[in-house]
Amino acid sequence: MKIGKLFHLTMLVDDLGATERFFNGVFSPLCIMRGYSAHWHRHAAVYLIGETSIEPMHVLPPEPGGTATSWYRFMEQHGPRIHNLAFYCDDLAALEERLRAAGVRTTDGGTAGNTLFAHPKDTPGMVEFHTPGDPGFLNMDPRLRPHWEGFARDYWPNQHPLRLLRMSHVTILVDDVEAAAAFYGTVLGGTPLPAQPSRIDGVESRHVLVGDDTVVELARPLDPSSPLGAELAAVGQGAIGATFLVRDLDRALTHLKGHPDAGGGRPVAEVGPHDVVLDRSQTWGVEFRFTDEGLLGDPRS
Repeated sequence: MKIGKLFHLTMLVDDLGATERFFNGVFSPLCIMRGYSAHWHRHAAVYLIGETSIEPMHVLPPEPGGTATSWYRFMEQHGPRIHNLAFYCDDLAALEERLRAAGVRTTDGGTAGNTLFAHPKDTPGMVEFHTPGDPGFLNMDPRLRPHWEGFARDYWPNQHPLRLLRMSHVTILVDDVEAAAAFYGTVLGGTPLPAQPSRIDGVESRHVLVGDDTVVELARPLDPSSPLGAELAAVGQGAIGATFLVRDLDRALTHLKGHPDAGGGRPVAEVGPHDVVLDRSQTWGVEFRFTDEGLLGDPRS
């Protein structure tokens, strides 16, 4: 069993058009899918930013007499935000056996076996897995083709004004750092990175490389009464943001401030010596952070 690339980071949104304007203005991504799914009753798009794949999903209320999807119920309760991480996996049957041995319940979500969802109450953050055996998916995702690496390593780092090198990591709020690290490191076969401080104040964290090239930061708020502590208590364990590594932070900041969208301007909330942070209240509950400092011991460097 092998965990591969990040299939997508799914964020629930209430306005797909505005979300698309945001992504196009900030990242200039490659859109590889946009459409409506009757099975999931949602509109969505899938964007590639280097090796990273992000899926903004506009979940819809149920039809009269119908049942709301779990995505819609989640957003109704907690608002727009990241819902789950999805990874490619080459053997879902073996993964399902491993998850069940670790006490994690699973479901295929009615997808006829090409997708596996872990029960969110059994894992530190909602996780989905998909087997890219369908030729449609193989053709749709250019990251699975040999020419992609040359393009991605030139366009975003050298041509795009963000000078974006890669997604550094996804931050996941957890209530037990060691247990979360054991899940991503042992159950999912990830590689722990050296101990290092978080870019977020007031948390203890561990970083684990999962699959081919995705690092998760497992962060526990030290103060239960802090905003992140209150969020963990209200929402539960789950991803809250993505940090991107850039070559030139000043240039990235100029770019982030210079592309007005439907909201008037890029919602820069915080600027530090090595970080620019966007306002989660204006980015569908997702904290987008840009930094010029890489992770210690990052094997992707």
